Amino acid sequence: MTPADVLLHVFTSKNPDTGSEPPPHMAWAVFANGTAFYAQPSEALPIDASFDAIADAAHAALAELGPVRVGTPSADFNSTRLDTWFPDEPVWFITYDHPAIVTILSSDGTDLAAGIAGRSRRQQDHDERKIVLVRRFSGEIKEIH
Repeated sequence: MTPADVLLHVFTSKNPDTGSEPPPHMAWAVFANGTAFYAQPSEALPIDASFDAIADAAHAALAELGPVRVGTPSADFNSTRLDTWFPDEPVWFITYDHPAIVTILSSDGTDLAAGIAGRSRRQQDHDERKIVLVRRFSGEIKEIH
């Protein structure tokens, strides 16, 4: 399951834990190593935002979070296994000190191991800055090669 598949499922279906509905409009960008930026419409990123505007916002958010520096808050993470969303696959959301950045990975093992792997992928995405997929608020998807 790809990070884009995970985001599509999480942001378009009812939460199995709480029963809450997802926001009506979500956009996201997925980086090559599984880090993702996601957002609801805002003044800075309106509902009709272009693919390029969403990609630019993703790059800016990842740059704002900055590189991983072990021993500092930039290296902190929280690992959440999405077992009620994906009971047959070990899918993890690794979150950081940024409300719109997450790294998604499938990994057997502990939350610490998943977190360290996710943090490493986030660093790769920070360094490489390669976006592979963007989804507009309308649901239109563009793969970038």
